[in-house]
Amino acid sequence: MTRRARARRSLISGVVALGLLVVCPARDDRAAAQLTPPSTEALQVLLTTPELVVGQNRVAFALQKDGRLLADAKALVRVYAIDGEDAQFVAETPARYLPLEVIEQGKRIHIHPDGARHVHGDATDVQGIYVAQVTLSRAGVWGLEIVARSGDGPAEAARLSVSALATSLTPMVGTPAPRSRNLVAGDVSDLKQIDSSEPPDRRLHQTRIADAIAQGKPQVIVFATPRYCTSRVCGPVVDIVRTLIPVYGDRVAFIHQEVWEGGSLQKLAPTFEEWNLRTEPWIFVVDGRGIIRARFEGLTTRRELEAALRLVLAPR
Repeated sequence: MTRRARARRSLISGVVALGLLVVCPARDDRAAAQLTPPSTEALQVLLTTPELVVGQNRVAFALQKDGRLLADAKALVRVYAIDGEDAQFVAETPARYLPLEVIEQGKRIHIHPDGARHVHGDATDVQGIYVAQVTLSRAGVWGLEIVARSGDGPAEAARLSVSALATSLTPMVGTPAPRSRNLVAGDVSDLKQIDSSEPPDRRLHQTRIADAIAQGKPQVIVFATPRYCTSRVCGPVVDIVRTLIPVYGDRVAFIHQEVWEGGSLQKLAPTFEEWNLRTEPWIFVVDGRGIIRARFEGLTTRRELEAALRLVLAPR
């Protein structure tokens, strides 16, 4: 099977790659990382960052208990080095709960191109995301244990195995961004051909990636397909990006690239393939020299994205 076929099959099956991962009760024995089948009543982890590499990683996830997502629980991540059937505790780090800025009172706020805020009628329990910085020192299989306490309830744990790649398949921080010639608004007769948002946002389709690099202009590039984002925690990442345009739009090129070409699920967009992406959504922050300075896989908050953008714009 070709890389293109594998990527297409992966995206069609989930659009966003999520891990509904193995769970077991909390234990004090950190050296043992036995994995057991998930229970619908036990704590479960929805991992939104499946691509992990050697070095420091942003690990983002949602927590589910009894069929609902947990908001604002106290959580930490324990890391285990796996060697065959043995597991050795390595480190633990806190996981911060970051509320999504486009969710208010349990409903999604859609930011229109004119800046108007529209409340979607459907309620959502996706209020935020847990984020931890985890360092994996070698390629291969690792064990993660997420320990969480919600309110005054007891602490519970979910254990899962993940794989660290020696080299990322996706453009890394510190490397040149692909000089893509993505389609822009002037290339199409209907903006819906290159933007599945409702409504499409012309502000996100004014600049080619290659042209912004040639002009020395920083960029925020979001790869996402809002119409086909079917996962529970896929998240309104394009709306998150939109919230930054009024503040930074005069200094930064904001670019949205769809995953699929022509608004169908038949062919991947050339720019998406050029960036060698296998999941979506992704957001990249690129500096004026065309170097990737930050990247975010899966659900991302404005707080995280704006912090990275400010570093790019800071005087040097």
